[in-house]
Amino acid sequence: MIRTDEIMGQQASLRLLERMRDGDRVPHGLLFQGPEGIGKASMALAFAARLLCEGDGKDACGECGTCRLIDSGNHPDMLAVTRLPKKPTSSVSATARSTVEDLRSFILVDQIRELTRVAAMTPRRSSRRLFVIDPADRMNVEAQNALLKTLEEPPGRAVLILVASRPHLLLPTVRSRCFVVGFAALRIAELAERLEQRGFDRSEALTRAALAEGRPGRALTLDLERHRQRRDDLLGWLESLVAPRPALAELPAFAADIAGKTETHLVENLELLQVLLRDAGRAGRNPGDAGLVHADLSGRLEELGNRLGPELAAGLVRSVERLRGQLRFNLNRTLIAESILAAVAGGPLP
Repeated sequence: MIRTDEIMGQQASLRLLERMRDGDRVPHGLLFQGPEGIGKASMALAFAARLLCEGDGKDACGECGTCRLIDSGNHPDMLAVTRLPKKPTSSVSATARSTVEDLRSFILVDQIRELTRVAAMTPRRSSRRLFVIDPADRMNVEAQNALLKTLEEPPGRAVLILVASRPHLLLPTVRSRCFVVGFAALRIAELAERLEQRGFDRSEALTRAALAEGRPGRALTLDLERHRQRRDDLLGWLESLVAPRPALAELPAFAADIAGKTETHLVENLELLQVLLRDAGRAGRNPGDAGLVHADLSGRLEELGNRLGPELAAGLVRSVERLRGQLRFNLNRTLIAESILAAVAGGPLP
């Protein structure tokens, strides 16, 4: 059973949710939005469990019959909807055993139709039904449209919690029917302190907090050695593309490696590219800047920033951010990587 005190930061959001619960003024539709790895999904599950729990504490007690059913995934009035495994399954929810690479690209309309069917039923054990859709920004358009009527006229005391890292990919009509609860990255120093409390030494805690850009989930799972090797590879490619004689012949190979085999690989590489380019822009403008995420590479980043120039560096950062947000639309991964690297070498911004 997830407890809210296990979720790093997000105290403002937690206080807001507690006021809703204590005043029995929980909206029928909630949209938890913020960066990936920030604790949105954990908060959604913890809040849903607390609304159903038979106890009266701050969190779900974890001991009552309701909590035991939630823990086993068998509570008849709580349904979590996510992307299904690529292989056929009879379940509405994807199994926890599936990795990201095993899952379909989208939450499908049939899953949402099943949700609306269940939502129309009288609660079997509790006074309300709880539905958590995560990631909601992975619903295809048909699924979002199928959800609209339930969001607009929810039956009984049904509560739908949508979890989204890219809320702009939701239809405006879906967003407008939800009460938005925002989640933000932690300050690096605050996250590092919390990581120390989890047992990391000070140096590693600071490194993890910085590389994760204040995202607790990312900080806890980051493979530091793999991350360092990956950033050295990416920085080396950037340097080779801004050299006096750019390694243009190697660009397709660089792009293929950045694209990887799955969208997850591409997202991770784009995140790292974005931070490296942002650091390069800062180091080029302000040599010796102590605020670099990759401060141990300050010399190389300063030279890269000088070669790119402040305008191109800033433009590249914006382009990478935009492309990360558009990945949902099944764009060609290799073309995305090639367009960014070509812009580094002097081509137009993607």
